[in-house]
Amino acid sequence: MSRRIDPRRGSAPIDTRLLFVGGVLVLGAIVLVIVLLFGGGGSADRVGIQNVNEGANHVGQEELPTYRNVPATSGPHWNLGDGAAPLFWRVYSSPVPEAAVIHNLEHGGIVIWYQATASDADVDVLTQFVQQQLQTSNFKYILSPWAGADFDHPIAVTAWDWVLYLDTADTDAIRAFREDHPVNDAPEPAGGPAQGAG
Repeated sequence: MSRRIDPRRGSAPIDTRLLFVGGVLVLGAIVLVIVLLFGGGGSADRVGIQNVNEGANHVGQEELPTYRNVPATSGPHWNLGDGAAPLFWRVYSSPVPEAAVIHNLEHGGIVIWYQATASDADVDVLTQFVQQQLQTSNFKYILSPWAGADFDHPIAVTAWDWVLYLDTADTDAIRAFREDHPVNDAPEPAGGPAQGAG
C-alpha cells in the first residue's frame, strides 16, 4: 500500500523577512569575495610608500623649502626657466638641490638618491642602470648623492608622491616602481628637459 504525501500538510508559509535577511547575507558574501579576489584597488597593491602630497607651488631659487617627507616627493620647487630647474636628466656626482628635482618629479621623472651608506658597487649598478635608461624612450631619470637628513636606507627611489626605499641597488625593484608610477601619473607629464639635453 502506497502513501501519498500531502505537500500542504506540515508546511508553514515562508516569512518574507527571512528572505530579505538571507538575500542581504548572500549579497554581502558576494561583495566580500570580490574585494578579496581583486584587492579593492587600494594603494596597498602599489609599489612603494605613498607620501602626503605637499603641493606643487613654484618658488624662486632664493627659497629653500622644507618638506615633511625624506626625501621629498612633492612640494614647493624651483622654476627658473633657464634650464637650472627642472634639472637635466642624467647622473650627477654631487648632490643636487631637492627643490630643483621636485620639479623633475612633477614632470614624471624618477629621482634615485643614494646615501654615503650605499656601497661603491651599488652606486656603479645605479649609474649603469640610469645611463641605460637615458638612452631609451623611458629617459626621465636622475641619479644623485643625498646630502639631507638620513632616511634609514642606502637608497631611495622617488616619483611624484611615492618613495621606494632600498638596501641594495635592486634594478628589478626600480623597474617595477617605474611601471607602477609611469610618467603620466605626474601632474605635468609632458614637461621637463628633452632627452639628451644638457
